[in-house]
Amino acid sequence: MPIMAGIIILLQLTVVYHAFKNRRPYYWIFVIMAFPIMGALIYFLVEIMPGSRSERGLKKIGNDIVKAINPDRDMKRKAEELAICGSVENKLKMADELVERGMFDEAIDLYKSAREGHYYFASDLLYGFARARFFNGEYLEARKLLGELQEHAPRYYPQEVALMKARAAAKFGDRSIARAEVEMLLDRFVGLEARYRYAEILFEDGQAARAKAELERVIDHAKRFKISAEEKTWAKLARQGLASMTAAAA
Repeated sequence: MPIMAGIIILLQLTVVYHAFKNRRPYYWIFVIMAFPIMGALIYFLVEIMPGSRSERGLKKIGNDIVKAINPDRDMKRKAEELAICGSVENKLKMADELVERGMFDEAIDLYKSAREGHYYFASDLLYGFARARFFNGEYLEARKLLGELQEHAPRYYPQEVALMKARAAAKFGDRSIARAEVEMLLDRFVGLEARYRYAEILFEDGQAARAKAELERVIDHAKRFKISAEEKTWAKLARQGLASMTAAAA
């Protein structure tokens, strides 16, 4: 054990020295020292090695830790890139960051300014623009953008696009269309979100019994199969929703 501890300390000091030598941000010292082995690995993946498909999960963990320590890091970098070069790519990066921060009006303005020339129907632009409109409460506009995306890029995340389009219909009051569109997704949607959203729509329409049955199916699936962390979120929400419905009926 003492030998292993010595190796870990040596690794930390080596990585800290590299960060100092290469003028990396000072918060890396905290990451490296607070998470002895993981911190060094995260530093290596985020700052040294270009990301590959197999590294994305761990690199995301590293970026999440860095963002928690320095939440404005990405925002400042993307703002600087946009100031230097007002390209469509930089506008989209900045707009995506604004959406993540809940700054929807500002994001919408950037998406609008990026819709020009051959980028007018660009898939990433249309989807990001639709998300910003949706989260800003502009459901009809979001649905129109998603319809354009389905028309011009039918293979672009078809299930996610169709689900958000149905949710937009539900939000602006077209309940029957929303139910019909989600029902079409239930048997082919990869993951639990579609069924959870279906239960949500049913409950809002006053069909509590059917909503409860759908939530129970989500929970049962989560118990019987190995699911991802993202799917566990929907299972947790289903359990919470079912508990609330049970308590309200008691």
